[in-house]
Amino acid sequence: MERRSVAVCVILSIVTCGIYSIYWLYTIARGFYYTQTQERVNTTPGVTILLIMITCGIYGYYCYYKWGQASTEIAARYGRDASDKAVLYLILAIFGFSIINDALIQSDFNDWLSLPQGGYQQQQYQQQQYPPQPPPPGSNYQ
Repeated sequence: MERRSVAVCVILSIVTCGIYSIYWLYTIARGFYYTQTQERVNTTPGVTILLIMITCGIYGYYCYYKWGQASTEIAARYGRDASDKAVLYLILAIFGFSIINDALIQSDFNDWLSLPQGGYQQQQYQQQQYPPQPPPPGSNYQ
């Protein structure tokens, strides 16, 4: 996962009539697929997109719910606001506001990448856990 401007991603999704949003959703699925959490979707990013298309979006509801749980778990690791986002993501997806979910998730990814140990390198994607490990207890990072 790399830092992306949320505004640019939303604009590109609108301008390309949703084509960019499919790619954006793929990158989000890829980021969560390689995340070490208890709550995650256990399909590869390509299969996730395929299942969302085959089920006419219904599998997407499940994905957003699981990604909300994973976001909560990751935020708790870093001492961030760990409010449960799963129900919010599910409700937004059901009412057709998936782009808002994508923007919120991308914002979280950007936040995690800005952490001191967030030196994520694209070429080390499969070797390195994403997001990076939280700082050790007793460190001065807030």
